[in-house]
Amino acid sequence: MNLIDGVDISDVVHLKLENHRTVTERIGAAEVGQAIDLHLGKIAAALGLRNSVLLHERCFLAVEGDTEQRAFPLLFRLCEGLSLQAAGVALWACFNNEGALHLARYLVKHERAFMLVVDADSRNLPKSIFKEPKLREHFGPNVADYVKFIGETADDGSDDVPELEALFPDDLWVAIANEVWPKNEEEWTAADFAELRGAKKFSEAVEEMLQTGSDIGPGGKPDMMYRFALALKDRQQVPDQLRKVFADVRKLAA
Repeated sequence: MNLIDGVDISDVVHLKLENHRTVTERIGAAEVGQAIDLHLGKIAAALGLRNSVLLHERCFLAVEGDTEQRAFPLLFRLCEGLSLQAAGVALWACFNNEGALHLARYLVKHERAFMLVVDADSRNLPKSIFKEPKLREHFGPNVADYVKFIGETADDGSDDVPELEALFPDDLWVAIANEVWPKNEEEWTAADFAELRGAKKFSEAVEEMLQTGSDIGPGGKPDMMYRFALALKDRQQVPDQLRKVFADVRKLAA
């Protein structure tokens, strides 16, 4: 694996036995279906995907950015009882980089198991790569087969929230905030978090409140959700929508 990761992926040569003869395949050659070319190799490297991961992992889970990249491994382990790596899942962040969608399209085209998980409100951002027309351009008409929007309204009207952080209820935020970021005066209450539900971005409002109200407040949103996820003790504390996503990802990797 170290050797494979030490060269450009377009220089990797695969040797295999076929009818008692050794057959050579070069990644990117026509005989292997125009696999990863130099351009896609560079995109993969920029997204933090090593050659060995790109060649061997059974499933790819793409998320928006640092927050999900730090929190999802903890949440997945809590829900599924094993790490993403042990389940054969490679996690990588898009960082609103359209190159990520090119790589995702390559994976889907070559029948690699893939899922993209993003906040529901990401579709409304001005320069978002997650708008419906852009996603259809890369995944065709069956976008729902590959893309899951966290917080999207369920059939029963539940989970009508715009982002990952808002999926967790106020009482859980209170319990963890009092444990991890104790308030300078008195304690956090459910009302503190409930009144932030109407903010444009619940996550940003919570981050600011914890930073100003606690001497040991979080050092940014990724740090906040990492420490929040780390403090969870039971899979039932993870919202149903996330538990279903993780279960589906594990099935894809099986």
